[in-house]
Amino acid sequence: MKSEYSNILIYGLGLMGASLSLALKKKGIATRVTGVVSSSKSKAKGETLGSADEILTSEEFHSAKRWEDYDFIIFGVPVDLTVKLIAQLPLDYSGVITDLGSTKNQIIHAVEDRFSGPHNYVSSHPMCGSEESGLEFANASLYEGRLCILTSPDGARAEVRSSLDTFWKRIGMETIEIPADKHDSILSYLSHSPHILSSIMADWAANQKIVKRYTDISPIPLNGGGFRDMTRIAGSNPKMWAAIFSSNQEEIYKSLLDYRDRLDIILEKLNPKNTLNPKEWEGFMETSRRSRDYILKNQDDSKKH
Repeated sequence: MKSEYSNILIYGLGLMGASLSLALKKKGIATRVTGVVSSSKSKAKGETLGSADEILTSEEFHSAKRWEDYDFIIFGVPVDLTVKLIAQLPLDYSGVITDLGSTKNQIIHAVEDRFSGPHNYVSSHPMCGSEESGLEFANASLYEGRLCILTSPDGARAEVRSSLDTFWKRIGMETIEIPADKHDSILSYLSHSPHILSSIMADWAANQKIVKRYTDISPIPLNGGGFRDMTRIAGSNPKMWAAIFSSNQEEIYKSLLDYRDRLDIILEKLNPKNTLNPKEWEGFMETSRRSRDYILKNQDDSKKH
């Protein structure tokens, strides 16, 4: 299985897909990239920005092109649409197929349902992104220095896994293999539930009468850095995140139950009938800092996730 591709299809030329297209050019990888977008408006915008060598609407693609026209297919659309597209893939496709999906169980099940024998589909999850959405926010350096999680369905050829490992490393990423069920459990804690909690916080604060009253009359925002940092990802790409929540509902539910249990403990400590112990809260904050540094591996936490 080759590590170079002459004709790449990125089906879903949004932020992630367009950034990947730009990254290929930045790295000097000689390939022709075709991007598929949902509307003629997005097509015109992508053509103006030079987001890909050729841009087609989904209608144009399905009426004039075949999957076999490309030697590498990358799905950059929400998980639910990726699942639908997998069902259309030719059973004898000889190129490499992957996706950029943020959950894996549904995608892996769809691949295993589609292909009964050996196949060329290995799922990918580049751990990068932005609170912004749309190809106009594409960044050629988005993938640089980040992690890509690879998930291999049953029947995936080993050489496809190796080829994708090489591809993502050429883009500037590190890789790790994680099974679908473990991937979705991990991401419920490190991505999916944090997006829900961030969105709750934004709505919670914006609907407090005292906050609204003084926000309306303040010449600049009232908030400090804590609120800004905690709500940066609130409301990110509603269509994409709705599909993520739906496809990982059980794991998100379990992680938020765990979060609620921890919040209940904190609430009891903050109950006005109890006397606060400053030393205990110092320890709480110090432990939290160490936990953050452990998860982030002491990397610069200003990077966007």
